[in-house]
Amino acid sequence: MIASNVQVLWLGIERSELLMKYRFTSRILLLTILIVLDFVVLGVPLTLITVPSQSSVYVNDILVGQTNSNGVLKLNVNFGAKIRIENIGYFPNTFLYSSNSRSATVVVNLKPISYLSLSSNPQGAEVTVDSDETVITPTTIKIASGKHSLVISKKGYVSQHLTIYVKPFSKASKNFVLERSGRVTIRSLPTHSNLYIDDEFAGMTPISTVLSIGVHTLTVKAPDYSKASTSLTVAENSTSISLLFRLKKLATISVYSSPSNAVVSMAGTTFTTPATLTLELGKYTYTASQTYSYPAKGEIDVKGNGTYVIKLKRIMGLVVFTSNPMGAAVKLNGKLEGQTQFSLKIPYGNYSVKMIGSGDKVWFSHITIDQGITTVYGDMVNTGMVLVNTVPSTHTIVHIGQIWTTVPATLSAGVGVYKVEIFNPNYPILTRYISVKSGEVSRLSVSLESKAKLFVFSKPLNAIVFLDGKKIGFTPLFSIDVPVGDHIISVQWKDGKLQKHLLFEKDKVYNLAFSDPHNVKVRFISFPDPVKLFIDGRDYGYTPCSITLSRQKHSYEVYDIMGTKVSEGEFYATAFSSKTYFFLNGR
Repeated sequence: MIASNVQVLWLGIERSELLMKYRFTSRILLLTILIVLDFVVLGVPLTLITVPSQSSVYVNDILVGQTNSNGVLKLNVNFGAKIRIENIGYFPNTFLYSSNSRSATVVVNLKPISYLSLSSNPQGAEVTVDSDETVITPTTIKIASGKHSLVISKKGYVSQHLTIYVKPFSKASKNFVLERSGRVTIRSLPTHSNLYIDDEFAGMTPISTVLSIGVHTLTVKAPDYSKASTSLTVAENSTSISLLFRLKKLATISVYSSPSNAVVSMAGTTFTTPATLTLELGKYTYTASQTYSYPAKGEIDVKGNGTYVIKLKRIMGLVVFTSNPMGAAVKLNGKLEGQTQFSLKIPYGNYSVKMIGSGDKVWFSHITIDQGITTVYGDMVNTGMVLVNTVPSTHTIVHIGQIWTTVPATLSAGVGVYKVEIFNPNYPILTRYISVKSGEVSRLSVSLESKAKLFVFSKPLNAIVFLDGKKIGFTPLFSIDVPVGDHIISVQWKDGKLQKHLLFEKDKVYNLAFSDPHNVKVRFISFPDPVKLFIDGRDYGYTPCSITLSRQKHSYEVYDIMGTKVSEGEFYATAFSSKTYFFLNGR
């Protein structure tokens, strides 16, 4: 029972406190509402001070008064009200009243009105003033005196940013010369180099040009210099860019090696000597190798055009020369080295060996020295020398005994008669026989081509004759052998050229005649002169004179200076050349 009373008492206390809290909160809320109503309905006292004085004051676009001679005006203003101050000759000032105090003082300094005239080259540029107002040139705007920021822009031109100061009660002018965006000035060393933009010729340096928006490739070239290239990205408002290309001087060098046919790696390329290279001036390292030599390394300093020799150390081998019979003279690559039997230390490589014995008996061979010791044996008693050649020799091989070789072929063979088979993919297989005698040279020369005979005549004579583009003589041309097949025969004079395409057949004779269809210039002279000349009824004036005529029949009439006809006749210009003189009787 006691516990219950305690509980009721505690609940009573809680309710009392809650009631007190509610009453306090209500009072605070009522006070806040009254303050807001005071600000909104009654307004906040504001003391407004203007410079200059006697300025008109607008609140929410309603004229509420004018500052006195001291520039002071007191009024009540709601929070957030738009206040505008105006005075004749001054730039208006507008602001939103944002003070939340019970009273406030605001000082407003009006700036004098000035005028700003804006123009641009080209016209039509946008000018943004103080990030607020944007106008199009040309124009004149009313502006407050003082400092202002201007941004000038036009599509295709570089934007400009600047600050300008305008004096009070004055008019200022500003003209903007706009620069095309993407302008590039290119210079080079050497000057007067060729400039290519996107692989198109653009002119010679130094040059200034405007590039379109995007990525461009600029390349500068000059004779005897290496080219230089760069990639350039042009943005919409790209400012001027100046580029200088320094081209490197080139030199043409010839690289030889001793021995020749060395494989050389240099300047990023590999080649076989002898070779001609075009390089920038400078130093280059090389590596060189050759089948019969030790590898070599070195440096070439290219200072200009010239010839450079790379020397490799040859690998040496010992060669023993012997013969049957002994005492034969030995020629190595055509140079007499001694008499058999003897030995010789020579570099690795390929050699031709010829041995000459008594009674002028010979033995011939090609040898390769690629080992320490080599023995060369020449049998001039049981062998002879064979020389085989064919026309044409290209793509031709021969089979003699057990040997296959290309032509021209030089080899040694035992004494006897040999069957020689000649193979060429463009001709039938030919078979010939050759007799090899002891120590003698046997020669076999075979023409694989069937021939036709060609005779060429022309009017006028002395025309150059070409067979498939190769000069073969002057007209008249008699009995020229021509291979069977399709050929082009052409003749050429100083003033013209003719050609015929013919299929030449085996053992046939072809007679070709050409007449120059082009005009010919003829020099007319007379004695005595001058005389007046008419050709085909046309007056060509007085002699001496040069006249261009067609190669055909013409008539002429000659008159003396008194107008009396002294001669007439006809002539054919078919065989005339441009050095022809035609004599006229002037009596």
